[in-house]
This record gives sequence, C-alpha cells and structure tokens, in this order.
Amino acid sequence: MERLDGPGCVTISGEIAGLYRQCFSVPPWYETEADFAAFPGKLARDAERPGFAAWIERDGHELVGVCFGWPTPDDLSGNAIYEELQRSCGPEVVAGLTRGAFEVVELFVGPGAQGRGIGRRLLDAAVAGWPRAWLLTSPRAPAARFYRALGWRRVGALPERALEVLVLRTGRDVA
Repeated sequence: MERLDGPGCVTISGEIAGLYRQCFSVPPWYETEADFAAFPGKLARDAERPGFAAWIERDGHELVGVCFGWPTPDDLSGNAIYEELQRSCGPEVVAGLTRGAFEVVELFVGPGAQGRGIGRRLLDAAVAGWPRAWLLTSPRAPAARFYRALGWRRVGALPERALEVLVLRTGRDVA
C-alpha cells in the first residue's frame, strides 16, 4: 500500500480514472460516459482540498484499489452534499457526525481484486487516528454490507441521491 498526497494522486489520475470506470460502470452505479470524462477533473479539484490524502494498492504494476478523502471542514456552507446532509439529518446530527471527522470520499477495488482484503486495508489506513469517519454509499451496493461488517452504522440518508450516510466511531470518539 502507498499513501499519496494531492499532487501524487493527480500524477496517476489516468490510472485511477481507469479503475474508477471498471468499478462504477456496473450496478448500482451506472456512471455515464460524461461522468467518466469528468472524473479526472473532479479528482484534480478534490486533490487540492485541505488535508486530502489517498491510499492505493497495486498488484505488481496494476492499480487495484484506491481510497481517498479529507478532514471534513468546519464550514459546511456552499457545498451541495453538506447542505443536503443538513436538510436530511439536521444540523446537530451533522455537526456531531462531521466535526473532527475524516470524510471517506471514494473507496474502490477492481472487480478482479475484490475479496482479498484490499478494501479493508485501504479503509483502515484512511481512518487510522481519526475519532470518527463518515461516508456516503448506495444501500444497494455490495460495499454497504462490507462497511457494516466493519462496524460502520447508518445515521441517515440523502433521499435526493438515494444514498445512505454511514459513520465509524473508534474507541477514541467521545461524541
């Protein structure tokens, strides 16, 4: 496993975009060609966020897994996801969920590499040292069962996007 900062992640964005296509062109995601074309630009913008960090796993030279995210900012205004989260779950719940938390934005493992513990290792590395972490996923995605098996629990939903909000609280979480 290798940890990357923003510039390091952008350097291999072509590889990451290729793996993203493999993982998100199947149900329940059905990303479109426009989504795939926009992904490298989105990744470059994400990589500029404060605290951005990524972890990758290779099998030889082939990229087989990616996880990235950032500390959730204190100011949640001006971001559609955060605003929808507050409408859906309420400001108090969102403050308790996001304050001092790591936001797992993407975790994906190539179809041929799934079931080998790669996702768990990537996710463990991403949330290590954080009192809590949170993410959004489709309840229909196999990943939702994976997260729950690792101790993540549902705290809300984003009905407009058909996503659920999951949180992981570590033993260090006092909230």
